[in-house]
Amino acid sequence: MIIYLILGIIIFIIYKKYTQYKVLKLVPSLLEEGGQIIDVRTKAEFTQGNKKGSINIPLDSLKTRINELDNSKPIIICCASGSRSALAKRLLITKGFENVHNVGMWKSLLKF
Repeated sequence: MIIYLILGIIIFIIYKKYTQYKVLKLVPSLLEEGGQIIDVRTKAEFTQGNKKGSINIPLDSLKTRINELDNSKPIIICCASGSRSALAKRLLITKGFENVHNVGMWKSLLKF
């Protein structure tokens, strides 16, 4: 029984890494299309380090600041680990945004 739990966790981790890899491959073309990088970490986290050109909209204020985003351009969301950016992506999709991409950790964007 425990082996199935461990196997499930391993499969979940592999799936998450694969989906992040797929999104990261898209980043250059998304940026060419005018993609907006939205960092949903707290202001304090953002000031400690961030991707140049990214916009800090903490997850807890995203609902009230959603009008700052251009729905006609790709939205690239990041945070510290990928959890908050996943929630942000879900929120934006429920608000009618279609071209939303979760890259997970903001540091993964430093190579672009």
